[in-house]
Amino acid sequence: MHRALAILSVGALWALADEAVAAEEPRPCEDDLGCWQELFASECVQSASTTETCLVFLQRLETARRGSYSSGVTLLLGETLHRLSRKDVSPEAKERYLERSRAAYGQIVKNEPLKASGYLGLAEVATTGGERVGWLRRAVQAEFQPVHMELLANALSTEVGGHTGDLEAARVLEDAYTFESTATEKWRYGASALQRHTDALDRYPSAASDRSLVNVLLRVTDDIDYPLLQRTLLEPESQLAYLADAFAILCEESIAEIVSLDECLAGLESAVSTAERSAFAGGRRLLAEASLTGMRTIAGESLPRSAVTQKKFVDWIDRLLMTGLEPVEVSANLLEARADYTANLLDRADALLRAIELSPNRGDLRLKLGATYVSLRVWLDALEQLRVARFFLPPEEHERVDKLVETADKAYQARFFPPVVTE
Repeated sequence: MHRALAILSVGALWALADEAVAAEEPRPCEDDLGCWQELFASECVQSASTTETCLVFLQRLETARRGSYSSGVTLLLGETLHRLSRKDVSPEAKERYLERSRAAYGQIVKNEPLKASGYLGLAEVATTGGERVGWLRRAVQAEFQPVHMELLANALSTEVGGHTGDLEAARVLEDAYTFESTATEKWRYGASALQRHTDALDRYPSAASDRSLVNVLLRVTDDIDYPLLQRTLLEPESQLAYLADAFAILCEESIAEIVSLDECLAGLESAVSTAERSAFAGGRRLLAEASLTGMRTIAGESLPRSAVTQKKFVDWIDRLLMTGLEPVEVSANLLEARADYTANLLDRADALLRAIELSPNRGDLRLKLGATYVSLRVWLDALEQLRVARFFLPPEEHERVDKLVETADKAYQARFFPPVVTE
């Protein structure tokens, strides 16, 4: 009897010891918000994540949140629930996730009404356009951040529209211009406000005011040191510290009413000519990088504004490549731009091959080359470049690579195994 009790006691002690060890195990990430954000990216955002992995992450996050309130963790909870609502779930589950997401963002607003993050989250999960505009207004009132004002302006144009929405959007961007401290962004907000006022005046002449348009133009031009920008373009070698910013400002398409494109192009020609004459490697590098900034700004997210401009870009890049630039990464970036501005696919592939010779570990270059080979129907070379690209690219880029690999592989295999014809 005593021996049986002793055995039971020992077993109980072992069980208690196991529970103590389990209790001492730290919860995932504990109070480390950066750790939680990394887990969120890997389990809910990246292409390899699934609804199941995101749900497991959600459970861990909710467990951690039961301790003490943290605005960062609560915000991440709202984002996770919003992300789940956009996955392949039933309409009922979608609505439940959205409701819980609104509750998480609402808790941030309740505890920290002077922070914009909660209002921005509620704007993301708003059920109507008017509700989204209302939450964005409160986000702007909470922090007066130019980036939030731009979100509000865009929402006013799309959700409200008409002369009321468009004119208020222009005035909101004027406020963004006032609060912005960075010269380049200040010009962008001011130019955007000017453009919106101009459009509103064209569409609603009785509601818009010529005077407001003139006032915006005066404010934008007077606030920028335009003579300095002109001197920078006229004497690029003596103004290298300001050259890239000057191009980023003067080459922006939205300010064409203030600065002509011809002035920007003349400045680029001057910078390239100066680089060709310069005896200093550091100066040539800065001139090349600033020139590329100017070209990229003109091109924006697509090709240059005209075939003539596109041809000038290629000519300037070729001339800069002849100046012996160091480090080689500068030349690789120029060659990448040359490929972007080259219509002929063979010439594009050649430029990318030259860039990869200089920077062989650039997955983005190999992805572009692989996609070009797919367009050229050179399947084997496409597969080679895409598989190497996948090795160097982050996981969130893999889905795009995999789709191209699948296309190239099917086409390549079809050369040896033609489709079966059935009667």
